[in-house]
This record gives sequence, C-alpha cells and structure tokens, in this order.
Amino acid sequence: MVAKYQREITITDRFAGLAVKDYWKQIFLPKHLRGNLRQSRGLQVNGQQVSTAHVLRAGDHLTLTFREEVFLDHQGPYPANMAVSLAIVYENEDLMVANKPAGMKMHPHSPTETDTLLNYVNGYLQKNPQKSAGQSAQAFMVHRLDRATSGLVIVAKNPIAVPILNRLIKEKIIQRTYLARVTGLFDQKTGIFDQKIGNHPSDDRLRWLTPAGQNATTHYQVLEEDSERDESLVLLELETGRMHQLRVHLAGNGHPINGDDLYQGKAGKRLALHSTALLLVLPFTGEQVLLEGREGLI
Repeated sequence: MVAKYQREITITDRFAGLAVKDYWKQIFLPKHLRGNLRQSRGLQVNGQQVSTAHVLRAGDHLTLTFREEVFLDHQGPYPANMAVSLAIVYENEDLMVANKPAGMKMHPHSPTETDTLLNYVNGYLQKNPQKSAGQSAQAFMVHRLDRATSGLVIVAKNPIAVPILNRLIKEKIIQRTYLARVTGLFDQKTGIFDQKIGNHPSDDRLRWLTPAGQNATTHYQVLEEDSERDESLVLLELETGRMHQLRVHLAGNGHPINGDDLYQGKAGKRLALHSTALLLVLPFTGEQVLLEGREGLI
C-alpha cells in the first residue's frame, strides 16, 4: 500500500465563505501541491468529494490527501540521536519550536554526522512517537540559525508544512526577533541598517556590505548600554534573511557582536546572538502564537 500524507482541518470563521481554491491560496499552499490534490482527487469536505469551487462553512471538516510521490525530493530522513534533550518551546501536529544551543549545527552535511539539531529532534520524536499528516512525524528544516547562534528555531514535522512555513517567513508574516551584545554605543537608539550584502571577495566563509550585493534590511532597538564596557544590548528584527545578515550589518556599522571571531567581535565564550522571540503563524489555521525565550544569551 502506497503511503499518503493526509491533513485534516476544521474550518473556522476566519475562512468561512471562501471557495476551497481561495482558501488554499490564503494559507500559501504551493501550486504544485494544489495540482496534486486536483489530479488525485484528494479533496473532501465532511467526507464527501468536492470540487475546488466548493464554498467552505465554519465547522466543515476539510481533508487533504497527497500522493507520496509529490514529496520524493524532500530532505532527510535524518538519523535519530537521543543523546541530547532539547528544550521544546512549542509543538503541534505540523511543527515544533526548539531552543537551539549555541555551537549546535542545524543539519548534517554527510550521512556520518548525527550531532545536529535535526538529528536530536528526530531523537525526540522517536522517544515521543506521534503522527503528523497521517505519517510518523519527522524533522524537516524550515529556516536556519548559524551554528554559533542560539535560540528559537522552527522545525516542521511533515513535508506539507515546509513550503507553507517558508512562504510565511518570506512574506514576513512569521516574524523573528533577536538579542545581541555588541561593541560600542549607538548614536540613535532605534534605526535601520539597509546596506546590501554580498559574497566577500577573498574569503568564501564571509559576507560583506557591497552595493553589488542583495537587498538586506535589519531593524534595531538599543535596550541597554554599558559605557564602562563600551557595550550595548540590542533587539534586532529581520526583514530579509541573508546569510550572516545580523553579524554583517552590525560589524559593518561599527558594532560587531561579542564573540564573533569571523567579523572582529570582542573576544568571548560564544557568539552573543540569540533568537529570542517568534511571532509564529500556524499553517492551515492562520492562528498566531507569540513565543519568547531569553535563556542562553545573558
């Protein structure tokens, strides 16, 4: 029997009155998955086959059934490792939010690597077996934190949720906030860094500010200042997600992050950058969940 992914949703007032095809667009279900549902007749409302023009009502039970082959190119599976117990801040059927320690990689680059966040998430799911979209839950990467960065990170449990979450992040509907301890005092207590970021000309590990780079926007707010140590604690919000964006914007504007040995930061035990808050928007329902966690930086 061919395995299938099946997601069941109870329609709320938020989406009542929409045709199924419009609901799909509002939740950012990708075009190729919508096509798969049409071709395989994988759409039911209250147990009955319906067309994509069917108008949804509050309380309807919508069932989406996807053929497995549409996900054959998805990532993983990652070997489970139960050696580390992660701090899980939130989870539901589709995703979890873990508090990643500094120094932990997000995902393996070879089959022999098993000491990454996704290996440990699969270890957690092996110890706590559960279903996600009708199959055994597995870890799927949505967004990345640098190895040296700690804090809140989203991990999907099924491949349907991955492109939806990616789109929610791209459209800035899911919002990410960071804390950093940096060198120097700021002239302005709030502001925006919007210099473009590109590949470094002589070191492929680095990025730098260059007019030839990609657009990048970072909002900052100074929370604390220590004139004796010549340091500031800043709150940072990303509008874009370039590699090393926060590190490059801060260093390029004279405020390298403490412990950042790549960008001339003040020596420290670790990179003083922490993903401290997520305004999470849940796939399929649009429900908002605010998650916070300052543990790990101070």
